[in-house]
Amino acid sequence: MNITIKATNHELPLSMRELIEEKFSALEKFAGDGALTCEIEQSIAVERAGAKYHAEGNLSLQGKLFRAEAESSTLEGAVDRVRDDLVREVQNSQGKKRGFVRRGGAALKRMLRFGR
Repeated sequence: MNITIKATNHELPLSMRELIEEKFSALEKFAGDGALTCEIEQSIAVERAGAKYHAEGNLSLQGKLFRAEAESSTLEGAVDRVRDDLVREVQNSQGKKRGFVRRGGAALKRMLRFGR
């Protein structure tokens, strides 16, 4: 898994970089045999409704691009929200593909039963 971390308008400590890499390593289970590229951008936003930190994440998996954004009062909270959104998007995408295969199999089975 290739993780790229970019910090805008502030310096990101090494401990936070390690924490972000650890949190996003959970996405490796979706890669299977394919390549997985994850880009995370952190910035300090103009404070709106208590949100001080802004995080964006792009995840490229098997030719598909998944994207998530989040704002929070803590950097760790924003990173957690981005990771959760990316996981949710990937799982929904896989569920749609499985559903299509099952519907196709059910249609084939109905056609084969027609002669009875």
